[in-house]
Amino acid sequence: MLRVAIPPLPPTLADHAERWFARLAAAAPTTWRIERVPESEALVRLRTVTGEKPPAAIGGRWLVPVSGHANLVRDVPPEAFQGLLDGSIGDWAEAGAPEHLPVRRISVLDDGYRFATAETAVGRVRSLATIPDPGLFALVEPSALAPFLRVLRIAGQDPLRPDGNDALLPGLVEWLVVEGPLDLLPPENFAPFELPRLRTTTLTFAGDIVLGRTVHRIMAARNDWSAPFRGVASELGWADLTVANLECALTMRYLPPDDPYTLRFLTLPDAVAGLELAGIDAVSLANNHSMDFGPLALFDTQEILRKADIASFGAGRDLDEAVAPRSLEVGDVTVALLGFDGVSAGWYGAGADRPGTAPLEPELVQRAIRAAAAQADIVIPFFHWGVEYTLIPTETQRKLARIAIDSGATLVVGSHPHWVQGMEWYRGKPIFYSLGNFVFDQEWSLETKQGLILHLWFHGAELVRYDLVPVLIEDYHRPRLVEGRQAFVILARVRSSSEALASSPLAHP
Repeated sequence: MLRVAIPPLPPTLADHAERWFARLAAAAPTTWRIERVPESEALVRLRTVTGEKPPAAIGGRWLVPVSGHANLVRDVPPEAFQGLLDGSIGDWAEAGAPEHLPVRRISVLDDGYRFATAETAVGRVRSLATIPDPGLFALVEPSALAPFLRVLRIAGQDPLRPDGNDALLPGLVEWLVVEGPLDLLPPENFAPFELPRLRTTTLTFAGDIVLGRTVHRIMAARNDWSAPFRGVASELGWADLTVANLECALTMRYLPPDDPYTLRFLTLPDAVAGLELAGIDAVSLANNHSMDFGPLALFDTQEILRKADIASFGAGRDLDEAVAPRSLEVGDVTVALLGFDGVSAGWYGAGADRPGTAPLEPELVQRAIRAAAAQADIVIPFFHWGVEYTLIPTETQRKLARIAIDSGATLVVGSHPHWVQGMEWYRGKPIFYSLGNFVFDQEWSLETKQGLILHLWFHGAELVRYDLVPVLIEDYHRPRLVEGRQAFVILARVRSSSEALASSPLAHP
């Protein structure tokens, strides 16, 4: 008789164990009797280990380290990660946080990792939402991810990025292994297997891009029309779909203004090379500068973008075209992008027979998003709105965002204030009020040089993760990725704005 012990396991590993036991029973000699027994009576046992794949592994699962978004740590050194796992680190400051924050290790019993010792245990990952502790630390299965959790990078590597380094990932795998006299077991019990990876669709958004004024003069002087994007192209281009707000005309029809302080933005068609280098797939033209040089320059811009295979939305030859969603097939889903101008639609807005931008008006937003939601899996309006140089969104913005979500928007993204702003949740969907400047020449304050790249991960049409990547604009035209103290300052501003929103409930519009 072969006595086998199978301990209580999370569902994913329990499935591996059941399949292994069925193979064992089918492959064993007919004279054998195979029986499940308690561990104390077993000759063969199953157990779980983390790290490199053991020779006797019969299954396994990926795990992803997570914390709360209010925890400013984004990247953990390997030695600190080990300390978080074994409990020797009790404060996030020891893992690189700029402030003291107690670590609260939480075991997730069904779709996460069970620590040997933990402060708290929950049944499923979704239950972590009931623990509003930014210092939480857990390991969860990628298929159970939820956007209220921040996925931590380890030594700069993101376990869910397609350009990540898989060499790091074995440390984030829990293996199911067999212990006992392995020579008694049929060889097919140790057949090779693949760990399933979570299939996601990734979308990336960047804020305001102005290629006119000082940015234009720098590109022209250097004869380098991709100069603004060279430091961030790799951070933008890996996503399945990358979107930004383009606030200028691309045309040969007029000369760029000589005035270094002009508020009318224009550059040459050559500048589309930078958008191409950055892998930008679509741009919103629903803003207060896409019509600076009139309808003909707008049409030139649209045509230049079209020839570069960059979709545009949020402006058009008439109102119907301006508010129409731009639907794009991305992997297995259809994404509808809409742009609305809440700044200049009073003078640049499209009409029934007038070119221009899509006005940010509640009835238009509601009607357009409902139409898009009837045809697309993911619907994202990109709003140009708010008050310049402010940290807290207005009540009007908050009401418009709620109208968008009530109408079927998956989430809302915004820009225009020239500062980063916070985010809030409404009906379980996120609203990102301002990603700040991205390519701009406003060097006169730290806040106007700060920006965010927003990464979104979808499993089908469900948002499972978001990440905000801070950038700092230098030399009047060039954003670069920042880490450490510079990143913490930007993320702390987002957190401050978000906390102000959370403490100021808004009634349903």
